[in-house]
Amino acid sequence: MHRNLRLFYLLIFVTIIAVLVREYTPYETMEMKGVEASAFSISDTATVSKIFIADKDGGQALLERIPGQRYWSLNGRYLARRDAVDLLLKTMKRIRVQSPVPSGELETVNRLLAGRAKKVEIYQGDDAPAKVWYIGSANQSHTGTYMLLGDAEGNVAKEPFITHMEGFTGFLSTRFFTDEREWRYTGVFDFPGRSLAGVRVQQHESNLDYTMRVDSFGSLSWNSTPTKPNAMIDTLAVQNHFNQFRKVHLETYNNHLSSSALDSILTVPPAFTLSAWNADSSVVSNVELLWKLPTMDTYDNEGKLNPWDGARMYARYKGEVVLVQTFAFNPLLTSPF
Repeated sequence: MHRNLRLFYLLIFVTIIAVLVREYTPYETMEMKGVEASAFSISDTATVSKIFIADKDGGQALLERIPGQRYWSLNGRYLARRDAVDLLLKTMKRIRVQSPVPSGELETVNRLLAGRAKKVEIYQGDDAPAKVWYIGSANQSHTGTYMLLGDAEGNVAKEPFITHMEGFTGFLSTRFFTDEREWRYTGVFDFPGRSLAGVRVQQHESNLDYTMRVDSFGSLSWNSTPTKPNAMIDTLAVQNHFNQFRKVHLETYNNHLSSSALDSILTVPPAFTLSAWNADSSVVSNVELLWKLPTMDTYDNEGKLNPWDGARMYARYKGEVVLVQTFAFNPLLTSPF
């Protein structure tokens, strides 16, 4: 009896020691250049020159830093959203290991990583990636993300970890998406500082056409068709209206249109045409706005059924049909005169 009791206490003691060893021993080292299996973070994200993301469905996104430019390039064709790139860099700097994957979950997590993990290659100026991340799903509490570290030679760590980002509660995998439409920079008008020199607004249904220009002395002038010779002009209102064109974004490049509907939208006359340019016209932005049928019935202040969607409009921009929010564009369509 006493012998069995001593054996029971011994087993408890050994179990406690094993747990403490797993919890407090430095994380296991990979057999690749002596890099620790938990070394996910990038201490200096200013050195990150390229990020490549690939998923198991064939989606890919290549983000490259352009020296001297405000925005990264996307797949060598477009500009990438600055906020989304900054979020990736922030994640790379602040990511930490929350804990090892519990032993009972290792087999399942490894299987999920092998089948559905996103691969993220992080470059720091060299042709080969400095780190390779394999990003899985969230853990059961949705407070961490299963991840596995790899290197340029295709080696991977012996075990995955549950990672998180300091100061953030949630999982990280959704930040590493591959949809090109979601990655693309959404700026329609982008004139930082005092670079905006001119604006033209054409309201085709009312035949109102007006232009605002800044001359070489910095004075703002305007003219309109039809002219309003006796109109009282609020100079401050005109200046505020002009400034609203400095930075305006579309909502999404995903227009949700079928091929036949898209062909129709491309030929419909616009309701509005907006243009803006800088001093030497080296940057000129044009966008045509079109009414969008409502997705549900809405009514105006007089109780009449609205014929158009009150939240969104279609826009033709650089040969594409995109969606814009009326919240962002309505202020540009209201005449200050």
